[in-house]
Amino acid sequence: MHKNLSIIALVVIIFLAGFLRLYKLDFNPPSLFADEVDIGYQVKSFLSTGKDYQGNFLPLQFHSFSDVRTSLPIYSTALISLLPKISIDTAIRLTPAIFSVLSIILIFFLVNNLFTLFGLINNKSKIFPGIWSSLVLSLLPWHYTYSRAGFELSMLLFFVIAGLFFYTKFLIGNKKSYLIIGLILLSLVPMVYSTAKLSVIFYPLIISLIPGGFEYLKNKINWIILSILFIPLFILLLNGGAGKRFGEITIFTDPTIPTEINAKREIDLGPNATVGSVPGLNSKIVHNKLISLTNFITTNFINPASSGFLFLSGDPNQRHALKNWGMLEKSLMIPLLLGIYFIISGKHNRFLLFLAILWLSATTPAVLTRDGLNHASRNYMMILPLVLLITTGVYNLQNKSKILTILLTGLFLFESFFYFHDYWYHYQYDSQRDWHYGLKQVIQNTKKYINRPLIITRNYEPPLIFYLYYSDFPAAKFQEIYKTNTFLEKVDQKLNIEGEKLTGTNIYFASITDKKLPNPFQIKDAVYVVTYNEYLETGELSHLIDETIKFPTLFPVFYVLNTNKSFR
Repeated sequence: MHKNLSIIALVVIIFLAGFLRLYKLDFNPPSLFADEVDIGYQVKSFLSTGKDYQGNFLPLQFHSFSDVRTSLPIYSTALISLLPKISIDTAIRLTPAIFSVLSIILIFFLVNNLFTLFGLINNKSKIFPGIWSSLVLSLLPWHYTYSRAGFELSMLLFFVIAGLFFYTKFLIGNKKSYLIIGLILLSLVPMVYSTAKLSVIFYPLIISLIPGGFEYLKNKINWIILSILFIPLFILLLNGGAGKRFGEITIFTDPTIPTEINAKREIDLGPNATVGSVPGLNSKIVHNKLISLTNFITTNFINPASSGFLFLSGDPNQRHALKNWGMLEKSLMIPLLLGIYFIISGKHNRFLLFLAILWLSATTPAVLTRDGLNHASRNYMMILPLVLLITTGVYNLQNKSKILTILLTGLFLFESFFYFHDYWYHYQYDSQRDWHYGLKQVIQNTKKYINRPLIITRNYEPPLIFYLYYSDFPAAKFQEIYKTNTFLEKVDQKLNIEGEKLTGTNIYFASITDKKLPNPFQIKDAVYVVTYNEYLETGELSHLIDETIKFPTLFPVFYVLNTNKSFR
């Protein structure tokens, strides 16, 4: 009976999760932001030439302007875009939405397996523990926000959940094919999300902590099979570029640390210190790189676990979280604390250690980066241990008090209603600037100015990738000009603009230098795209306006100025 009840509940949750994630994907969030557009142009380039837009054939890592992108999300997006009536724009967001729903399905089975292996199942319970995991994950703000945008993280969570599911299925049924599938899925994590490469080193310990895992690894031959985990990572390292992104954001290469240390030591010397004074031993002990790095790491490790980040304010980047919302509903604090209490009081030390290592693998990428303390993307895999703890709390409360469980579930659903109200009625307006709204409309609306110089301002968001994608600039042509490393040419300042020109075109990505000139538009027959503020600074030019691009709030974001109109 309890099995049928759980399956019925799971089907309802899947339909709810699918609807919430697929409904109006092109409407909210309000626009594709730069990283999503970059994925889109990589997909266009790959489908038309078999290369990334920098000209690398069948890349293991896609090379973009400012980053090296993992390949599996782009290949998946390309595959989904080939489905009937699915545009690349749609595929960019449909891909994470699909993987997020698959995660909600698979976590049901994973949690049931884990609770069985760790001896946490109560045979008197009428509902499987996995149903609580699926319900929580389907409504979790952290998971939901990322599931509707072109982030790689929904796919990352799916690969980890799926890998652990097949591994636990192997431990229960002792079928080697499940083991191989599980290890392959876990090994592909570095090809899904860049900083997740650091998490792979924890996987042997994680799987050995699951009951039956350590016993399996006692056989030395099985360590050879375990090496599957590191094959893609090793290939990426040989391929080059695997550590580029991490090298740019890690605290170990932060150039501000030595400056801050020297500034503090100078303060210690006092205002009367002479030139060439040397800081004392006390100052060197207190202010040095080791202490600074330790403070960074400690802060980055503690803050994501704080109530402020989890339940109150979340990530300040509105692409990652809604304003005035934490990463989890506040009502989930109750089952989270109950879960911790049950594990500790029940002396489930192995399960506790399993969760601790899972947490460590999730937070390490953020701990070692400069802005990791409240970065929801780099801490995203915290979702898995958090959901396991919350599930433990609800499941054990359910076995002790049905009334309290119903009240807690009702409170969670009630609070979730408020979250989804904010998402659907306020979020697109609050976050419109963060999603780089307007650049798509600008480029699509200026296609009609064929063969005329087009100057797009740089004072909003770098427009190059938006132009390449939305203008359908041929990927093969861009690959050719990229080879010469002169795809952007510096602009002659006599034209009263500062920026670059796309080689071989009359497309400029530049801003007006002197807005106070009687005629600031020095390029003959040109069309200028300026921001609202630039328009005000340039003077009263309403007679030149061909188009006004507005935010969803109807506030102007861009003006398209046609200099062919009479200039007064």
